[in-house]
Amino acid sequence: MPGQRPENNEAASALFGEAQAALWLSESLILALLEANLLDADTILEAIDIVIAAKKTKAAEGGDPEVDRRAITHLASISASIAAARAGSDPKATRRERIRQKRST
Repeated sequence: MPGQRPENNEAASALFGEAQAALWLSESLILALLEANLLDADTILEAIDIVIAAKKTKAAEGGDPEVDRRAITHLASISASIAAARAGSDPKATRRERIRQKRST
């Protein structure tokens, strides 16, 4: 439904649900790729930067400024989160080990 505005609350709820599911799935896949060492953090951060640049270009061509701004903000937040996790984590630790460490503190 890219580019479409919901016409009522039910449509808005459906659209927000789709967006949230897509976001969670994307973040989970990114983390899985990192943990499996299939992609490194720099490659993922570069890909996110490319998406941000593409979104900014599309926004400049016209569209919904509020939606574009929010999308760019969310993408930047994901990028910052991945960069922070990369900087603050033991690269040899698996996700389960990091979770165990957090629970024991």
